Amino acid sequence: MIRRSARTTLVAAACSAVLATGLAACGTVQQLSAADKVSTAFDKLGRGKSLSAKVSFDATAEQIEAFGAAAGEKIDKESATALAAVSLSVALSADKPLKDVQPSKGAADGEAPKPDASLSSSFALTGKDGASLVELRQVGERAFARADLAAFGSLFGEDPAELDAFTKDLPAALQGALKGKWVGFDTEDLKETGGPAGTGPSAVPTLAPGVEDGLVTSLKDILTHDLSFEDKGKQDGKERITVTAPARKVADDLLKAFEPLTKDIPNLGKLPKTAPSGVPDRNLALDVFLDGGALSAMTFDLAQLDAKAGTATPLPLRITFAKDAPAVQAPADAATISAEELGSAFGEFAAGFTQGLMGAGAEGSDGSDGSDGSDGSDGPGGAGAPLTDAQVKELTAGGALNEEQVRLYNKLGMSYQDIKDLAAMGS
Repeated sequence: MIRRSARTTLVAAACSAVLATGLAACGTVQQLSAADKVSTAFDKLGRGKSLSAKVSFDATAEQIEAFGAAAGEKIDKESATALAAVSLSVALSADKPLKDVQPSKGAADGEAPKPDASLSSSFALTGKDGASLVELRQVGERAFARADLAAFGSLFGEDPAELDAFTKDLPAALQGALKGKWVGFDTEDLKETGGPAGTGPSAVPTLAPGVEDGLVTSLKDILTHDLSFEDKGKQDGKERITVTAPARKVADDLLKAFEPLTKDIPNLGKLPKTAPSGVPDRNLALDVFLDGGALSAMTFDLAQLDAKAGTATPLPLRITFAKDAPAVQAPADAATISAEELGSAFGEFAAGFTQGLMGAGAEGSDGSDGSDGSDGSDGPGGAGAPLTDAQVKELTAGGALNEEQVRLYNKLGMSYQDIKDLAAMGS
């Protein structure tokens, strides 16, 4: 942080240089000041014992539809209405400053580290009115979940009666959980029953000496040389600073920064050497809003990523922040459910709901009735049918999923086709 007297001296010297040489040196001082404000604002988030963030589209359903039309990807009215109506909220809290939260080392050499026991978290999908649609919490070794399936389905025009058909055979506690009541379960029990027999958590990769420090240095260089900061003054009572970055150069530099890690972390070995063609070769801008020096919000116009959309059809994504938010607490009225019940029910529900959304098991697009087993009920790799080694190899070939994940999803009731569709979305 530059002291006020030193900053005044720098400004005076810079302005003198402007008069002498005609160069806009004052702009450089302004940029450093804006960058310092942003850095300090993010640092303040970690000093608190709790924080929350909410992500949502700062746009109406009509604006979202217009963006889709301009980008050449039609967004139907139901989907646009749903996207405009929901927010994703994340909350974290601990008994110490969040910057001091650290995972504990595994009991054995190479064992995966355990999360800091003091950290509690909450993830909630809510309507813009604040009503909870889906919510997950973890406090210590207990996890809690609830959902309002009828309200969630109505966003997409789903018939509540059809959604009830997916849940009618579930245990009473789970039926309640899908109607907004809390259920709780032990996360250690879920770990013990969730993975395939004979497998455990993957060993933590060991980085070569100096690699981690090199990564930190590279990231600092990217922040220093690739990003520019401009103070835009006040907007709605908040300080507005625009952060601009050349998208393709930042992507290339990030890939170079992570390249030394690929020798020690197998999954990173599949990273491209240069930015994919989809990364635009132009500057992208992010607006950061500060309130009393603290991070208040960030907005990013997704239209910048699509050359067809242009500035006439903006689609701003907004993230609002609140430090010193209420601590995440365990619900007092949660019904207990076993990991076995949860895993089994999740598999049945996920497979059924996925098939319902994708039309699996219903009349096919070619007019067939799916009686050849293509609905996944009795064909190879159908819902509940164990996958063959060849199918597992195919599902993991793209790198979106690993073998442990594939076998877990299959054990939870997802079919070969369900997992293939899931892998395609993540690739």
